[in-house]
Amino acid sequence: MATTSGRKNGIATPVTRPARRSHSVPRIAKIAQRLGSMIPSSELKAIPKDLSSQIDYYVYGTPKK
Repeated sequence: MATTSGRKNGIATPVTRPARRSHSVPRIAKIAQRLGSMIPSSELKAIPKDLSSQIDYYVYGTPKK
């Protein structure tokens, strides 16, 4: 966010405004789609089906729940 100086009761205060979005910057969803399409299907098939529910097991080696 861009900030500029404002005044309230004679006291300088920060004023925040949303940053302008450049049209040349792709949305995060498009970036994720592009990156996902670069992963070979053989690698996608190797991902465990229970990865999201058992993430601690796969990352830290804790017992499965």
